Amino acid sequence: MNAEQKRAWLGVATFVACVVGYLVLWPFLGPVPALGVLGLLGVNGFAGLIGRGEPVDERDRNIVSRATGLGGMASYLAFVIGCMGTWFVVYLFQHGEKVSVHVLSLITAFGFIAFYLTRCVAVLVLYGRHVEADNA
Repeated sequence: MNAEQKRAWLGVATFVACVVGYLVLWPFLGPVPALGVLGLLGVNGFAGLIGRGEPVDERDRNIVSRATGLGGMASYLAFVIGCMGTWFVVYLFQHGEKVSVHVLSLITAFGFIAFYLTRCVAVLVLYGRHVEADNA
């Protein structure tokens, strides 16, 4: 397992920890304050220290590039769905024209989460595909 796979597993593990933490804290704190558990995603800031001296070949760069592109597309999709979903709920169902500041920050946070989680999963899937192709 190379450094990029280790970083991807760290990202997936912290995301799962955030989801579990949110589900545990929601009954006690409520839906908005329980989002503080997303601070655990800051652990991924140390992912750059994993495998700093390992050599990177062309295949690794190709996989990381494709995974980053997929993450960018997922992030854009999350922003579009978040913005249009907010408009749909607020304007059509509540007949209002004001959006809470909390909703806007959540759209941004979920766009980042969609990017990072999709990138991590794509790295793991693409490395798995290359291992299967090498063994065939």
